[in-house]
Amino acid sequence: MILNDALARSADAVTRLFDELYDPAFLIDPETGGFAGVNHAACAFLGYSADELGALTPADIHPHEIPRLEGFIAQVRRHGRWVAGDLSCRARGGTLLPAQIRASLIPLDGHEYILAIIRDRRDEELAELGRSIRKLTHDLRNTMVASQLMGDRLSRHDDPMVRRSAELITRSVDRALEMCQRTLEAGSAVEHTPRHERFPLSDVVAEVDAAIGPEEIAGATLGAPGAAGITLDADFDQLFRLLLNLARNALAAGATELSIQGSYRDDQGVCIDIIDNGPGLPQAVREQLFNEKPGVSASGGAGLGLAIAWELARNHGGELSLADTGPDGTTFRLVLPAAATAKHIADAAAR
Repeated sequence: MILNDALARSADAVTRLFDELYDPAFLIDPETGGFAGVNHAACAFLGYSADELGALTPADIHPHEIPRLEGFIAQVRRHGRWVAGDLSCRARGGTLLPAQIRASLIPLDGHEYILAIIRDRRDEELAELGRSIRKLTHDLRNTMVASQLMGDRLSRHDDPMVRRSAELITRSVDRALEMCQRTLEAGSAVEHTPRHERFPLSDVVAEVDAAIGPEEIAGATLGAPGAAGITLDADFDQLFRLLLNLARNALAAGATELSIQGSYRDDQGVCIDIIDNGPGLPQAVREQLFNEKPGVSASGGAGLGLAIAWELARNHGGELSLADTGPDGTTFRLVLPAAATAKHIADAAAR
């Protein structure tokens, strides 16, 4: 805790007061506009040291809503007793932390100060977000049932191309319904343990190609030279989602040529390169790669899709990394360990 000189004679009483407060607390001098004291919880909440906070003012913590801050302080001084209001706080790293602030005028050593106590509302907002997601997921699941029924009807069409399209629609809807159901049951979208099956890389690439329709939608091409010769033992749906996210990001960034190339590694694992001829990833995206953070997706088409792809790779015990990026294009590299490849299983059986 820090105290200014004016509070020196009341230091013991103020220290006891602050030490008994579990929540972040500040003493504000209305005359100077600065902090006269802060407790340890306030330092931990905002990420500043006591000395650093002593050099700041409430405006430094709420620079994004100065009018509301001024109105709140004026209301406290006018009423004198406890006043509450929602004011998000900017932490040292720039993150906005949702909070409710309760404040009151208190006399100390013949001078009036504002005692402000902060209640961290991050857990409340996350809980509310979870409730909203579950509601949305419930309604989305019901909506997709109609698509599932249409896909079933089309699967009995005389035209083989229509039947093939219906099969792809049905698989896509089934994936979405399964994710909705897991979210409703668990309250989160944590990925399940991979359900391994053997399939050639070319099969999942063909489904990605059908899902994004690069020629019709973006005037782009998707190639996969040699993919038929790479056999995987992995979760087909999860690998499909991983490649689909990377392909869509590339198209959104302006790529017109996509290539998915697989090869076996010396350790019997598989390496899959996803290559595009887009403009490359901006530095701001590279610095936060694979992190789910607001604002990242606005530059270069990266963000949540990359975070999902990274999680799916880790779910297989593999690794997704940025192999290369520049004005001529970007390459992401997916490495699946030997345990996730059919070649490793076949070799082990032969031995």
